[in-house]
Amino acid sequence: MLATTLRRRTEEKIRSWVVDRFHRYYYDNKETTWLVNNFLGHQICQLPSDLWLYQELIYRVRPQYIVQTGVYFGGSALFFAHMLDLVGADPSAVYVGIDVELKAEARALQHPRIRLIEGSSTDPSTLERVKALVPSGGGFVSLDSDHSRAHVLREMQIYRELVALNSYMVVEDTNVNGHPVFPSHGEGPLEAVRDYLSQRDDFVQDDAVWERQLLSFHQYGWLRRVK
Repeated sequence: MLATTLRRRTEEKIRSWVVDRFHRYYYDNKETTWLVNNFLGHQICQLPSDLWLYQELIYRVRPQYIVQTGVYFGGSALFFAHMLDLVGADPSAVYVGIDVELKAEARALQHPRIRLIEGSSTDPSTLERVKALVPSGGGFVSLDSDHSRAHVLREMQIYRELVALNSYMVVEDTNVNGHPVFPSHGEGPLEAVRDYLSQRDDFVQDDAVWERQLLSFHQYGWLRRVK
């Protein structure tokens, strides 16, 4: 029994070391990995397995809308809009993307579900503009803009109300600040998640979503609304 336990612990340590090393290698070599990934010809800066997880959740919860802070070049906007198509969402279901400065590539996107807002994600007027664009019913939220701790926490506090019961708010890039990448980043998304969960009980970390993939750029940031 002792030998079996020791062997299991050794295997777990080895697996953790391998996963951590791969995570950091893939992230740090972004110029040839995730930074140059594309979706239908549009740059989408994501770990491919995270996109797979997104499509699983969108199929499961069938949101009436998807709201994302941080649009960048628009690859994720196009991805989410097509996911709504593929799961047979109602024609009124939309994707709403928010960015302080919308790039030309994002503005040029052609898809009937895409709605874009230029402005700060934490400005109260921005939330009102979002509400004016989304249909009734429950939504799905992805937070991917300014990754500072205070900003992410404020976004969580603002956009939680748009998430349907049993749907998700995904706090992206919880891997920075040494978790395990970009140790010089400073306190960011994961610290904001911990702050939020210590203050409220309406969301829980649904780690089962990503753990079977072994790693996620948003690990511990896949939050399911429970009340």
